[in-house]
Amino acid sequence: MHCLTVIYPAPNDAAPFKACYEGTHVPLAKQLPGLKSCSFAYPEALGPGPAPFCIFQAWFDDAAAMYAALQSETGRMVAADVPNYSPDGAILFHFAAGR
Repeated sequence: MHCLTVIYPAPNDAAPFKACYEGTHVPLAKQLPGLKSCSFAYPEALGPGPAPFCIFQAWFDDAAAMYAALQSETGRMVAADVPNYSPDGAILFHFAAGR
């Protein structure tokens, strides 16, 4: 399995972020082709330094499936939606599970 992880910085106002993210963005992201599962959370830090405001993880069979999803029409729509709720953007990274 291969994981795409997205982290978001704290917005100026959490309520509009959460409303758009949970009401529009996540349902759209759930339509990514090849998506096996996904989840999101608003984490709390356990040690020094802040945690990201929000984290999203999407699982695919492999890196090729993840890249295909990101390059799909739905992937482009997901990317274009980010400024609607996170004007400071997001940080994306990925990894193969179990390595």
